[in-house]
Amino acid sequence: MITIKQIAEIAGVSPSTVSNVLQGRTHKMTPETLERVQRAISENDYVSNMSGRMLGRYGSKLIGVVMNVDRRDEVNAIQDPFWGGIIGDLEHEIRKAGYFMLLYISSNVEESLRMAASWNVEGLIATGCNLDSCCKFMERAQKLQIPIVFIDGYYYGDEFHFVNTGLQDWTGGYLMTEYLIQQGHKKIAFLADARELIGVDYERLQGCKKAIEDHGLTFTPEDYIYLSRNTGERRTILRTFMKERLRDYSALFFASDYLAAWGVNLFQDEGLQIPRDISVAGFDDNIFALTIRPQLTTINQDISKKAYFAVQQALSLIRKVPLEPEQALIRLPVSLVVRDSVAAIR
Repeated sequence: MITIKQIAEIAGVSPSTVSNVLQGRTHKMTPETLERVQRAISENDYVSNMSGRMLGRYGSKLIGVVMNVDRRDEVNAIQDPFWGGIIGDLEHEIRKAGYFMLLYISSNVEESLRMAASWNVEGLIATGCNLDSCCKFMERAQKLQIPIVFIDGYYYGDEFHFVNTGLQDWTGGYLMTEYLIQQGHKKIAFLADARELIGVDYERLQGCKKAIEDHGLTFTPEDYIYLSRNTGERRTILRTFMKERLRDYSALFFASDYLAAWGVNLFQDEGLQIPRDISVAGFDDNIFALTIRPQLTTINQDISKKAYFAVQQALSLIRKVPLEPEQALIRLPVSLVVRDSVAAIR
């Protein structure tokens, strides 16, 4: 395997110049020198020695991304497009910053942090965490002195207990419910796959309930429909709900497009027409919202921005740059997207 020293000799530069190119530190380099070094690296198929870099003075250049999967029990943890999208965007932003992403999928906090320590990551980004796992991650990461950033984390109490990039989930829940009411719907069910509503789903439900209250309507505990994280159980729950309780509602507000797609497909398989027989709304505005028929009325969120800000937060912590409160706790805006799955009631 060719070495950095040999690449330097081929390009006619010092080994430190080659190292700077590999590390992305090229802002003080002339375009001619950069092009010459890059050509030497490419033509000689140079492969970086990661173990050597981990022991070097520049750190491992690794940022660990931990996806906590205790929210859902599917075999493939990233089959929901939200997870695939956020992981892809995180990798793009991390690579653009000159780092490498190490992805680890687990519901065990201790296991995830053992991985982070053994790989000598310089920082962690955790997503899919509930309140309990957020607190555990914070406690263990502080002991290991690993900077950590959360995506969609909620902590009820001290707002700045941890660094987080999230969404205006409450606002999204309110916007969608208000739109449904404006279309004439007076009895709306909220459906999610969390038995204990905390974090993202809790905020969306609270926004939904407040909109119903503001319009003089009533939301009862029975109007929250638990769908289960297990696909087999979810199918049974939806079929039972359709046969026994669907007639009580004119609109269903699912906590995600993924779950809304489940509902639309199952209802239509059973002979119902959307939105003639029941109106359906989702949250996320991902690929499911566009590919199911009818296309889904939903709440849009920009997961690319979510990934961008999370990586910027992580880089600041790694570089020990102080974060202002508005930089430490980010809530990105949402918007209503009207398509074909909701019908107006005269």
